[in-house]
Formats: sequence, C-alpha cells, structure tokens
Amino acid sequence: MESEVAVLRGEFADVQEAQALVAEARQWLADRSIDQWQDPVPDKVIEADVHHGRLFVVREAGGLAGMLSIAHSDEETWGPDMARALYVHRLAVAKRHRGAQLGRTLLRWARTYALEHECEWLRLDCATDNPGLRRYYENAGFTHVRDEVVPSPDGRRSFRVSLYQCAVERS
Repeated sequence: MESEVAVLRGEFADVQEAQALVAEARQWLADRSIDQWQDPVPDKVIEADVHHGRLFVVREAGGLAGMLSIAHSDEETWGPDMARALYVHRLAVAKRHRGAQLGRTLLRWARTYALEHECEWLRLDCATDNPGLRRYYENAGFTHVRDEVVPSPDGRRSFRVSLYQCAVERS
C-alpha cells in the first residue's frame, strides 16, 4: 500500500476513526508498559486540528490507515522559538500497518510539506521513557534536542518528553 499512499486533509467525518487509531496505539503502548498516550486525546483537540486544516490522513477501504497532525508552532512543548519549523503531533498508524513503512512515509510526507512551506526544521516529541520510538525517530534522521516536562492534552497530568528535529533540505 505504501507505494500508492495519498495523504489527504482530514475531515470532521474522520474524527472518530482518528480517535480509534489513537486508542489502538494507546492500548498497544499500555500493553508494553510504555507511558505515552495513556490519557485519551479529547475530541475537541482532533476537531480543532480538522477545523484549522492540521489533520492529515491516509484512507483505505478498511478505514484510516494512518494519521498525523501538523502545526507551525508549538510553544507549549518547545517554548518560544523563532525557527521556521513544522511540528508533527499524533502520528499514528493502524495496527494492520505496524511494521510496514507507512509511519516513515508519513514522516517523508511531513518533510516535503515543511519544505513546501519554507520551514527549516521538522520537529516532534515522544515520551522520554519510550526507547523504541526514540530509536525509530533517530533512525528516521531526527536528532535529540532536549527533554521537557509538558502537560497531557487534557491537562490532567504532566509527563517527560524528548524533543527531536531534523533539518528540512532540498534533495
């Protein structure tokens, strides 16, 4: 499937399926005692992503195969920063595509999107205590910048995240 991937702007009709992708990923992480995405993402967060044109999805006959949200700023996590950067959030791939290349395909798409929008950096974060995901991002060309403490999307608690970035360059 990855050779024919079309990344499309998400719609309000995608919110429940996007929530299902996040819930599936959250359960997979919890089953492995990884403290990332343990709190549900409120519908209003994903709805805001759709409203502001920040949700992007990969659709297939069986439903959403993958998703990510993007933003042109992220002061809550990265602090005030004048860098021209694109921030990736809520990158999730359906269980049926785990181990395939869809996650990397979405990251490549995000790099291209960042380049098209004249950004210098593609940035993201993950739980500090998720060594597998940290290796995944490092193997995808991201460099660890620093660790931070941030609130969960619903504001109920805080947790440590590792911040990563990669330069966006023309190939």
